[in-house]
Amino acid sequence: MAIFSLLGKLVKKPRLRMPARKTRPVLQRAQRVYRIRDYFYIKYTISVLRVIAWVVLVLGFIGSLVFGIATGEIEGGFLIVIGMIGSFLAWLLLLAARELLKLFVDVKENTVDTADRLAKRSRADKVAS
Repeated sequence: MAIFSLLGKLVKKPRLRMPARKTRPVLQRAQRVYRIRDYFYIKYTISVLRVIAWVVLVLGFIGSLVFGIATGEIEGGFLIVIGMIGSFLAWLLLLAARELLKLFVDVKENTVDTADRLAKRSRADKVAS
């Protein structure tokens, strides 16, 4: 039930609207919000990766416990430990992929901001000289 309410909140977020016409960052610099208009579905992918990562972690822990207890003895104990380590690593890799997507978007935004500042500076230098 909690997953459905989380997905409902994810869909209702106002910042996940369809991209409008591309505007230059003159007014957007003050907001300092993700300008992700070029890559609209990456925002959804970032949110979904977080949900999937937590589902993998919880289901991996529960599944390894159940399967290890059902198997029993020493093999069951090994299965529990290996399953928990595996689900933790899967969780960690999914969250790292999510952060990597954020990093790519941030690098793109910083590159655009730097190019805009350099263009403004060169225009100011031309006017001054």
